[in-house]
Amino acid sequence: MNKSQRKGLVIVAMVIILMMLSLIVMTMVWGVSKDSHLMVKRLDTLQAFYAAEGGMNCAIRELMQNADEDGDGSIGGVSNDGNPANDPAIGSGRVSVEAAVGVLTSTGRSGLSYRRIQATYQ
Repeated sequence: MNKSQRKGLVIVAMVIILMMLSLIVMTMVWGVSKDSHLMVKRLDTLQAFYAAEGGMNCAIRELMQNADEDGDGSIGGVSNDGNPANDPAIGSGRVSVEAAVGVLTSTGRSGLSYRRIQATYQ
């Protein structure tokens, strides 16, 4: 094998090695981006839960004080007017609470995540 053939073989080997390295790097980047997407979903879920919990606390306070503090026309309901555009923000989530006889249902949302909690009262 002469010198020019060895140089050609080395170039081909380097190209193959670089292609393999770039595939490994692309796989790692894809894995990290998928993991970060899942992390955003988890954060949205937590923010929706905390918004629902905060809305529940506001509704309980209204019931304890027997006052409609948010001006939606019902005691115990928080932004219970059917218009999600004016739901109060708690952190980066939004919340609405429905009050029925003996039951409060709080729905928090953040991004695409929704969390609903219920509490009973007497």
